[in-house]
Amino acid sequence: MGNLGGYASFRVHNLVEKSTNPIWGTLGVLVGEFFYVKESEVTMMFVTLEKISAQDPKYADILLLENYAAFQNSLYDLANVVPTLAKFYHQASENYELACTRHISMIIYYQFERLFQFARRIEDLVYTTTPEEIAFQVGLSKMDLRKVVKASLSGVDKSINAMYKKLQKNLTSEELLPSLWDKCKYIVKDFLDKYHSFAELVAKVYPTENIPAVSEMRDLLATM
Repeated sequence: MGNLGGYASFRVHNLVEKSTNPIWGTLGVLVGEFFYVKESEVTMMFVTLEKISAQDPKYADILLLENYAAFQNSLYDLANVVPTLAKFYHQASENYELACTRHISMIIYYQFERLFQFARRIEDLVYTTTPEEIAFQVGLSKMDLRKVVKASLSGVDKSINAMYKKLQKNLTSEELLPSLWDKCKYIVKDFLDKYHSFAELVAKVYPTENIPAVSEMRDLLATM
């Protein structure tokens, strides 16, 4: 192990096997192969990976998290005995966590997009318009609120199932699914914080309207 010196073993993992996007061709020649490369070359691989992911925003974080996971799996044993590799292992770990957080946040936002958009429209007006007047703005009536709440919050269990299926569909490495789904539980806190703000806005602008309480949403999401 010590003879590796400034070299690192790195496998680039093919993330979107079914994709016809030509950007994957850049890494395709490395799929399934192991290379002993200098530290500067590993750095360049990381830079290249980030650049390639930026070309396809839809799959960017999937590309990153699966590749960084593959990198960590490849170097787990070596990183414990070769200091040079430990640095890259920790960098890959940090980048993996960031990509996971972004991707899961995106999935949660997608499921509750209409709710968040409605809340933002209220927030944009709350400092310039009285609460009573906001409820008479186009698209922000009590009826509009009821429609958004019904569309976003009715059948939350189905929404949770849809989030799981979306995550499962996007991943090509199914072994990552359990750990990613566990991370969803932590990111749900961010959603609950946003929902709490939404509930406060509703209480201020639509005092006679009833929406699910924050505690109720917390209990529902606890089933994830």
